[in-house]
Amino acid sequence: MITLRAVTSDDGDALHTILTEPGVRQFLFDNVLLTRAEAQGHVEAARAPGGWTILQDGEVVGLAALRPSGTDRELIIAVSERHWGRGVAFEAARQAMRHGFDVLKLDRILAAVDLPNDRSHRLMARLGFRPTGERAGPKYQLRTYEAVCNPR
Repeated sequence: MITLRAVTSDDGDALHTILTEPGVRQFLFDNVLLTRAEAQGHVEAARAPGGWTILQDGEVVGLAALRPSGTDRELIIAVSERHWGRGVAFEAARQAMRHGFDVLKLDRILAAVDLPNDRSHRLMARLGFRPTGERAGPKYQLRTYEAVCNPR
């Protein structure tokens, strides 16, 4: 079972391990190997409202966030390679999006994915995001997406 809980400073070691896995850092950090201190900086930033540690059966397996982006929020997901292909990213993103739409009352949620990151493009489609354009990224061109709230 996948659960999200607020990020704490104590998550630093587990998240550093995940954020430095080759497959995770390839696109999330353009293959830059983060130091422990740099990873802790990302953990501290994720402690703001809208940042969660992804847990599977009590184990830290990733990070999800609705990071402020201007007046919007941008979905960020990082899942340990050991848990890829098991629906963890989809379920964590779905829970984060539900929080964004139902609790934060967002009209839309944004995302940006490096063009070569096929796995994340498929995730965006499964989650109901639609492409909105492309822009330059630090290393790769980015495809931008948005998901809009579907009122019930």
